Amino acid sequence: MLGGKKVKKTVSIFTLALCLLVLMSYPVLAKTINVWTGFPELEPFYKWAGAEFSKTHPDIEVKVLSTSLREFEQKLVTSIPTGTGPEVFDVGPYIAIKLIDAGLLPVNPPELDSYLKSGAWSQFAVDYVTIKGKTYGLPLMNGSRAALFCNKDMFKEAGLDPNKPPTTYKELMEAAQKLTTYDKSGNVIRSGLSLRISGGGSGLTEKFRFVLHNAGADLIVPTGDGKWKNGIDNEAGRDALRYYIDALHKYKVDDPQVKHDSDAFVTDTTAMFLRESWVIGEVKSKNPNLNYGVAPMPGWRRHDTLSQPWAIYMSSEGAKSKEVVEFMKFLTSTQAAPQLIELSGWIPERNFDSASLVKETPQYEFFVNPPKEIGFYADPVIPAFDEIQTKIADELMEAFLNKKLVDNPKGIEKTVRKMANMIDSILKRYKAYGK
Repeated sequence: MLGGKKVKKTVSIFTLALCLLVLMSYPVLAKTINVWTGFPELEPFYKWAGAEFSKTHPDIEVKVLSTSLREFEQKLVTSIPTGTGPEVFDVGPYIAIKLIDAGLLPVNPPELDSYLKSGAWSQFAVDYVTIKGKTYGLPLMNGSRAALFCNKDMFKEAGLDPNKPPTTYKELMEAAQKLTTYDKSGNVIRSGLSLRISGGGSGLTEKFRFVLHNAGADLIVPTGDGKWKNGIDNEAGRDALRYYIDALHKYKVDDPQVKHDSDAFVTDTTAMFLRESWVIGEVKSKNPNLNYGVAPMPGWRRHDTLSQPWAIYMSSEGAKSKEVVEFMKFLTSTQAAPQLIELSGWIPERNFDSASLVKETPQYEFFVNPPKEIGFYADPVIPAFDEIQTKIADELMEAFLNKKLVDNPKGIEKTVRKMANMIDSILKRYKAYGK
């Protein structure tokens, strides 16, 4: 009996050793860094970065998930609180501040904080990701710095100088009237100016603010006591809405029935539109022979453009990993900067040598070297702002389709006041309203 036990013990030890040997013969399962984005055009960049990072970190696998921006934001805000979200993600400040206020995003560890303050970013960018003296995430790209895209061939066809694009919103409307083409029934075939008039969400309101801000108004303005109130119930706010109404229904330089935005520009169905640098990448991939130029945002009472640092963040789980911290630094490195531009069209927020970029693609000039006379503004970093933009987008879409607002000052005033009251109501609910 005793000998039998020894045999069984020997067999058990042998079996255990054999199992260990078999397990050791398989590669160690890679650690996974999940990256989420609401910008599908960033997916190739993240995949490139993952492949490059794995060369020096062979045990790391980077997986990328990209969806539409609105779907991504909804998925993110429900997954982060439960710890089921990604280790790394990029998101706008209005979503980030909600997560920060809820204690769901980690403060940058000392290594990332020092890296952020090393001089690689402007003080504006550093300040933008600093909340109550603490830094969160790293600015990846400039999410706006929008400019005017112009089809040069269409300018020539209309008798306009392609090297002298409109510099004011008045000139923009005048040029758009000359650039628009119609069928025999007077329907727009090719818009002279493609405006963002549908799609919903905060993006529509953001594009409306291109006109609103330079007209001299803002959605919300500070009251001096750390609070805010609406900034549109005034002449400038009414002028901005009237500009859209006139473009759509009075001068008919755009129409809801034709293609819009980048789809219209790359398919030669609009002559001009206002958008960010990523459009350059879109043109390269879909219509590389398009003859076009990029000019500064037109001016009005102001001459500014939206400058929006767009950052990458770590989840609380991701921040526990040394590899995730290193990957964050790699994504914002000088090595990655050219690839961000090449693969997505977006401009890195960090400082980098842009000479070769502009030489190869002159359309990038404004985005990397904006004229000194151009000012900048940014989204207010408060939790209420995303809801304000989203709710106002619904009001704007309805207003844009209302032909009765043409040459109707009282109707314009009533519509703007309704939006102003809605803004103040939201601010009050967030306890952010001031007089």
